[in-house]
Amino acid sequence: MIPETAAGTGMDRVARAGAAPAAGPEPAKAASAAAPSLAFGATCPECGGSIRINEGDRSIRCGYCGSALYVTSPRGVQSYILPPRVTPAKARLSAIHYIAERTDGRIGARNTSALDMKLIHVPFWRMRARLMGWLSGDRVKLAKTAVAPDDPTAGPSYATVREVHEAYSRLVFKRIDWSAPACVLPYLGLQGISLRTSFLEWYVLDDARRHEYTIALPTRSERGARKDALSYLTHLAIPAGTSVRASRFHLFDSRFSLYYYPVYMLRYCCAGRIYTITVDGGNGSVVRGEVPRQRRLDAKKLFFAPALLAFFASAWLPLAFIAAAVLYASDTIRAKLLLPPHAWLASRIQTLLEGED
Repeated sequence: MIPETAAGTGMDRVARAGAAPAAGPEPAKAASAAAPSLAFGATCPECGGSIRINEGDRSIRCGYCGSALYVTSPRGVQSYILPPRVTPAKARLSAIHYIAERTDGRIGARNTSALDMKLIHVPFWRMRARLMGWLSGDRVKLAKTAVAPDDPTAGPSYATVREVHEAYSRLVFKRIDWSAPACVLPYLGLQGISLRTSFLEWYVLDDARRHEYTIALPTRSERGARKDALSYLTHLAIPAGTSVRASRFHLFDSRFSLYYYPVYMLRYCCAGRIYTITVDGGNGSVVRGEVPRQRRLDAKKLFFAPALLAFFASAWLPLAFIAAAVLYASDTIRAKLLLPPHAWLASRIQTLLEGED
């Protein structure tokens, strides 16, 4: 687990070739939703004029003196946070509608009781870079050809389809904007969240906001995120129907940042069981949810269990007690809970009569 990086500790620096980089002021707020990306202010090292740098820019031109400037990477990783755009009441309402929809109206608000709801900001890695590389191999095409029979009197020619392998090579140059969860929380369903960084109002994660919200620590390092991004983008660059024999890809001018996205985790109880629902704090949609499944009566168990017990009792009475003891031990080991024999027997009979999930 890597520690959280202090937000706003580094500022993009602008330098001319051979000139010392000049640090700009620390940003206080990200650009609004109408802007195409997050932007920062800096000072031109040649004329001292104010310039605007969008996140991801590596080279710009001063609007006052026309100097070509290169943007160097800041120290550390910039962290941004999105305040929740959905209130807890709306998140709870979305969860209730989700439960009713998934159960066809069988379970509603009166059948469930909310235990707790937590707002958690989960981290996402975002990488903006240039992908460059090449690949070569074979491209498989289906070609339709006419085949004439050996015997001219056998009939007209017929068409057949066969595979044609052609040599294939390709150069890849792409600007990419990749994002993925920076922590592993399977019960939250983070893979279902689309990180729309350009259309939301993000704020720089400072100490005040760090203490205001509950923030999950990233468990995926920057190096691991780079490896995952390169593997995913390499697979994405391979066209369909192509067999690759050799390839090489590299990431250039890559810049990583952490984005903390809000999610609500709601736990509720239904029929003595606890379920979890994750609600997107940005748009209020349910990302992942657990709902009670309809109980079904197992006719086979209802018939064969008493019949098997009666057979053991008629063959040799101790066999019935031995079978019950083996079943009791098996249930205890699987549940990792020691129940009194009478409580276990009552639970088994209830499950047999009411059915299972």
